[in-house]
Amino acid sequence: MTYIKEDVEKMLREYPKNEAKLTEIKLKKEEYQEELYYAGTVYKDTDKEVIENMQLSGQPYDSIHSNTNKISDKVLSTVINYRKELNHINREDRQHLERKIQECDNEEKRLDKIIVRVKNLLNQLTKEQKFIITAYYLEKSKWDYVSNQYFIEYQKPKSINQLLNIRDIAIKSMLEILNTGV
Repeated sequence: MTYIKEDVEKMLREYPKNEAKLTEIKLKKEEYQEELYYAGTVYKDTDKEVIENMQLSGQPYDSIHSNTNKISDKVLSTVINYRKELNHINREDRQHLERKIQECDNEEKRLDKIIVRVKNLLNQLTKEQKFIITAYYLEKSKWDYVSNQYFIEYQKPKSINQLLNIRDIAIKSMLEILNTGV
């Protein structure tokens, strides 16, 4: 693939958003890994905890309204369901979580390549070129603001046309690097 000026500008403009996306992907991947760690684990309650929880979840006899006139016995219900309630199994869908982690890995690799590429392109620029490219594309500033910031930083005034020329030279340099070996 041969890159053109618009491709470089797009990469530069999307750089801050891509960094934010990469951070978010890493956080989501970490959450999925934590869920996967607990998926399928068994939590065993003590006998006393199970019995107390089962008895607390019932209703008192005087508040039961039933059309069938059937009244359940808490003690009988506790005895019957005791073994079922003793072990709680966390049944998360392990395949779904593993698939989500794989998707996060793929997206993380893709974003990482883009971010590293932009950093590499910026590293080879002069300080002046890097300042202009960063201010205009990465910080999304207007040219008059970039001109004022340039004056504050370097103590020499430059017109917007001069800044545009410096930008064009920087982008040409970036394109030379991107299109090597193509």
